Amino acid sequence: MAETPDAGHPLARLLDPRGVAVLGASRAPGKYGTILLTSLIEGGYRGGIYPVSPKSGDLLGHRFLSSLDEAQGPVDLALIVRPAPEVLPAVREVARRGIPFAIVYAAGFSEHGEEGRLLERTLVETARAGGTRLVGPNCMNIYSAPARLNLSAIPFRPGGLAFLSASGNLGFALGHEAGKHPAVGFSRFISAGNQADLALDDYLDYLRTDPATRAVLVFAEGFVRGRGPAFLETLTRTAAEKPVLLLRGARTREGQGTALSHTGALAGASEAARQGLEQAGAVLLDRADEALAVARAFLESPLPAGPRAALVGEGGGHATLLSDAAVEAGLRLETLPDPLVAALREQLPPFAAILTNPVEFAGKSEYDPRVYEKVLGPVLGWSGCDLAILFGGYALYDEALADFLGRSRRETGKPILIHDLYADEDRPAFGPLRDRGLPLFASAELAARAAGALARGGRARSRARRALAWRRQGREPSPSGASADPGTPLPGDLRAALVAARGRVERALSEADAAALVAHFGVPVLPATLARGEEEALRAAQTLGYPVVLKAHAASLVHKSAAGGVHLDLRTSEEVLRAWRAASRLTRGAETRLTPYRPGGVETITGARRDPQFGPLLLFGAGGILAELAADRALRTLPCPPEEIEEMVADTRVSRLLAGARGGAGVEAGAITAVLAALGRLLLALPEVSDVEVNPLRCAADGVVALDARVLVLP
Repeated sequence: MAETPDAGHPLARLLDPRGVAVLGASRAPGKYGTILLTSLIEGGYRGGIYPVSPKSGDLLGHRFLSSLDEAQGPVDLALIVRPAPEVLPAVREVARRGIPFAIVYAAGFSEHGEEGRLLERTLVETARAGGTRLVGPNCMNIYSAPARLNLSAIPFRPGGLAFLSASGNLGFALGHEAGKHPAVGFSRFISAGNQADLALDDYLDYLRTDPATRAVLVFAEGFVRGRGPAFLETLTRTAAEKPVLLLRGARTREGQGTALSHTGALAGASEAARQGLEQAGAVLLDRADEALAVARAFLESPLPAGPRAALVGEGGGHATLLSDAAVEAGLRLETLPDPLVAALREQLPPFAAILTNPVEFAGKSEYDPRVYEKVLGPVLGWSGCDLAILFGGYALYDEALADFLGRSRRETGKPILIHDLYADEDRPAFGPLRDRGLPLFASAELAARAAGALARGGRARSRARRALAWRRQGREPSPSGASADPGTPLPGDLRAALVAARGRVERALSEADAAALVAHFGVPVLPATLARGEEEALRAAQTLGYPVVLKAHAASLVHKSAAGGVHLDLRTSEEVLRAWRAASRLTRGAETRLTPYRPGGVETITGARRDPQFGPLLLFGAGGILAELAADRALRTLPCPPEEIEEMVADTRVSRLLAGARGGAGVEAGAITAVLAALGRLLLALPEVSDVEVNPLRCAADGVVALDARVLVLP
C-alpha cells in the first residue's frame, strides 16, 4: 500500500485503506453511486474495490455484491452513498463487520433540526458499538494522492498541499481552480461535513505527521461543541512543523447564521476566533479566490525571519501600488541606508528616481537582465530585508537569472516573490522560474498579500514552537509559568461567596467579594469599607481620607455606572451624604462601598472568561466607561507563555499611552502583565468561575490598582 504518515496513527487506514466498499453503488448515469464508484476505479486505486447494491450488475469490470459479507479481502473503509433515511441500516451493517471507517455522503442530519440531530447521534452510537469511526455526514468524502484514492470525483492534481474543509463544494471549487496553478497539487483532501464523530482536530493531527503534506489549508466555519480547545492544541503542534493556512468563514453575524444552518457548527465570537487561531499558529486568509495563490507561495518558499520587505523592479506606478499593498498586508518597508543607495545608483540609469525601497530600475531590465543580480544581490544581503518582491516584470528571464534567483533564495533563506505582467500566460521565459519553484503573480497586490501571509507564517511558526517549548518545561497550567500557590488555599468566606453566587439570578459576587478574590490571586486593590448607614459612610470617608468614591453595593447591581450607582471625587461630608442617599435608593437601603478616589493614570480593562468555543481566554484593552466604544482589545487563550501576555498588551493602541506617549503615564509593563497573569491563574484554578473582570485597572507611574472588579460564576 501507499506510504502512510504513521502505521499506528488512528486514521492511517482511512487515508490508505486496504479495501473500499461502496454501499449504494450504481451503474445508472448521473447517480452519485455511479459517479463516486467511477472516480474510485478510474483514479487508479490499487486496493480491493467492493461495490454493494441490491441490484445485480457491474461497473468498469467490478461486479456488484449483494452484501458486505461477500467481500473477499480486508475492508478498511466503507463509503455510504444512500439517502439519509437509509443510512442507519448501512452503518449498522458496516459496524457489524467491524470495518474501521465509514464515510456518510448524504445530507439531512444535524443541519436540518432536532430530528436530524437525533438521527445523527444514533448513527454515531451505532458505529461506535462496532468500533467504526464516521466521516461526515453531509460531506464530499476524501482524496488521498499517495494511495491514488479519490472518493470525491474532484479532479485533484497530486502535490504537497492538504486541504481539510468543512465545505465539500469549496473543495470542488478549489480542485478545479488548481488547474490554473500548475505549481499547486494536493496530497490529501478531507471533507469533514458535520463532524458528528471525527472532527477537524482528528484530521489535522493526521496531516501533521503526513510526509506527503508540506502545507495544510483548512476551511472552517466553526467548531463542533467542545472541540475548539482540541483543535487549537493540534493546530499548535502542526504549525510548529508545517504551515497551516486557515480560510475562516462565519466572520460576520450573518455568516455565523449560515454556518449554523450549513453544518450545525458554532462559529463563536469572531474576534476571539481570530486572535485565538493566530495565537495557536494559523495563518488566516479571508478570500477563497486567493487561497491557492497564497498556498503556492508557502509550498515554494522558505518562511521569512520577519516582516521587512524589499521591493525591486520596474514601473513607478507599480512601485506605489505595491508599497501600499505591502503595508496593508502587514509588511514593513525599511529605508535603505545611504551607502547601499549610493552603490545601487551606480548600477541604474542616471534618471532613476526611486531608490530607497522600493528600488525602481527605470527601464534597465528591458535591455539588461543582469541588473537584477546587480541590485537584488546587495539588497538581499541587507539586514533590513527579510523577503523580496520583484515587480513590473515583462517576461524577460533567462536561465542565468533564474539560477541567480534560486541560488540567492537558497543561500539567504529569504523568500523571493515575482510579479510579472504576463504571469497568467504560458511563456517560455517562465519555465526556468517555475523549475526552481519561484512563485509568479500576475497581480502586484496579490504578490504583496502572499508575502504578508509568508511573514505571518514565520511568526506563527515561532509562536507555536515557543508554546510547545514552554509546555515541555512543565509550566502548565498557569499563564505565568506557575500555578496558584497551593500553600494559600481559598479562604472559607470566599469559597462561601462563590457558592452563594450560584444561587443568584445574576450569578455575580458582590464587588467586595470580587475584590477580595482577585486580591487573593495577586491583583492590587484599593482599601475599602462597607457602610450600611449615613454615619457609617461618614466614618468610612474620614478613615479612608478625602476624596473618596462611594458605590451602591449589591450583587444584583452588575453595571453600577450605567445605573447611576457610582459617585466620584467626594470631598466633603455633605457630598458623601448626598451620594449615600442616592446609592441607597438603588439598593433599597442595602450597603454602600467606599474607597479612596484615585484620579489620573490610564484606565484599562483586564479580564478572563470561559469562551464556549475555545475555553479560557485572557483579555486586555482600553477600559473605563469607554471600554465598549474603544474596541481596543487583545485576547489570548489560556494557558499561554508569559511572552504572549507581554505581546497582547503591546498589540493594543492603549499600550502607547501606557508607554508614555502624548503625556501618558509611563507605566511599568510588568505590573500590568502581572495582573493579567493573576486573573488567568484565578480562572484556571477555579472551574466554577465563568468570568472575572477588572475594569478599570488604573495604570500610572506609581503602579497599577483595580478600581472595580466583577466575578461571575457558572450555573
